[in-house]
Amino acid sequence: QIHKKAKLQITNNRYHMTSKNIYFYTHFAPEVRDHLESGAFRALCQHLRDRSGSVHNIDLMIVGGFGRNCLAKWLVKAARQLSCQMVDSDAKGAALLDAFGHSQATREVYGSDFFKWKKKYPENTTLEQVQRYQEALPIQAVHKEDTMLKTGMTVAMTEEFDSKFKMKVEAGAFRSLLDHLSDRSDVVQNIDLMTTAGFCRNCLAKWLVIEARKLSTIIKGVCEGTFTDEEKQLVTDLDAFSYDEAARYVYRMDYDQWKEAHQKKVTEKKMALLKASTPIHAKHDKELLQTKSEKGPPSFDAPPDEPEQETKSFGLPVSPSSTMSPRSLPQSKLPIRSNVCCEDLDSMSLPQMDQSAIVGTFYKSPPPPRVNLSLKVGILTISDRAANGEYETGDLSGPAVEESLRSNLNKINTMRNELDDTKASVSFCVKAIVPDDIEAIKSHLQQWCGLKEGGPVCDIVFTTGGTGFSSRDVTPEATLDIIEKEAPGLMSFVTSQCASTQPLAPLSRGTAGICDKTIVVNLPGNPAGVGQILDLLVPLLLYAVKDVKGM
Repeated sequence: QIHKKAKLQITNNRYHMTSKNIYFYTHFAPEVRDHLESGAFRALCQHLRDRSGSVHNIDLMIVGGFGRNCLAKWLVKAARQLSCQMVDSDAKGAALLDAFGHSQATREVYGSDFFKWKKKYPENTTLEQVQRYQEALPIQAVHKEDTMLKTGMTVAMTEEFDSKFKMKVEAGAFRSLLDHLSDRSDVVQNIDLMTTAGFCRNCLAKWLVIEARKLSTIIKGVCEGTFTDEEKQLVTDLDAFSYDEAARYVYRMDYDQWKEAHQKKVTEKKMALLKASTPIHAKHDKELLQTKSEKGPPSFDAPPDEPEQETKSFGLPVSPSSTMSPRSLPQSKLPIRSNVCCEDLDSMSLPQMDQSAIVGTFYKSPPPPRVNLSLKVGILTISDRAANGEYETGDLSGPAVEESLRSNLNKINTMRNELDDTKASVSFCVKAIVPDDIEAIKSHLQQWCGLKEGGPVCDIVFTTGGTGFSSRDVTPEATLDIIEKEAPGLMSFVTSQCASTQPLAPLSRGTAGICDKTIVVNLPGNPAGVGQILDLLVPLLLYAVKDVKGM
């Protein structure tokens, strides 16, 4: 079953470029390509290890959509893909690959146990970084939903794994990184990567070239001048492998083409930041980057090209020329964030802008609190007609509250970083319908807030309805009668945000406050308005509940 699931995902391991003129394919056998990509991946990991104190994962995620943990997860994914390919021919090898887990992969990337690394190099995240991280969610890599990362258990690296599979796994992770960057050509700019992490796509190309020179030197040393024709040709091809050819492979097109299609105009501020970041920039041996021989004829057939398909925009502005990129996957095949971190955003890629999406463009939710919250919720529908059963469809606003609350909690939980195993959930939900009568409303609120014996005590009580200007709209008055502390900031915030899309939002008189250990919030009776408001309130209410509980 593990391999059946994984085989469904192996489609990511494809070529997405015009490959017949790519030197990397026409002059190198697959095992040589693996060697060069594996070496380039190790060079990148070493580069990041050497800058552990100055290159932070959150900043990498902000500008590039990936971090060191993503590199580790791409290693695991490559191992699972390779296992799928050989499960029938080498069951023992497949088992070794399936046993390669994320903990081992992080040691390969970080050079040490991840938690020891984190303790040695703590990242003191600022509010600005958190906000920028939230804004960068559309370009970030996605791993949490990838079943291929969850099939094995972590074991110590064995000599057999090192000798048989490590190079292929590292090469697969390197290709995943190239695919990730190629999919984000419009939004991940080289200058931002260089400023933040000290490397960019050009560095990846240079590391490939340097690995080619190293391999050539090894072959020359082993053969000691007595080459077979095949070995001689390989040395010639390795020495002729130029930076331009490597860049064509990394960028999936000529570098000049890529710049014309995707590179944005650089501001003076960005140039100043780039200059200030010089100490962390990767250094490359210029002598090794020089070609040592002339190109020979192609020795291998290039893999078949994949048909060009619609370019993704990741919900961000795309330049008119961006369709020049040969690496383009249909929206239904590729999550907005990538193929392997937290949530598959396909379901959030809405073809039409709804009200909650518009609100999201004005306000960025805070990150969820790192505590486990099991919420006891009360939902009180306040409506004469609903209480009298006059609606053919029954009460719609109460169910809308529950659905929106659960949806928001699910979304918030998937946005937690991979080291945060806490979550918020609803342990029970009590519901009732009462008429627009102040005493009936107060009676239910008092019972659910623990002021009367015999009823459930809730963490949050949502009322819906009765917040307008009619003579029967008395929900705010009933609420103010029973709460001990009012929280005017919550509802004024909601009104200011919703007024940009709903001109009548200021006509809601809803209030919020604390009654003993319970938070009471008034919502409008319109089901559509309920969802829009809870999109804004739920992230804040988690902090409010945490504080009330003293957690």
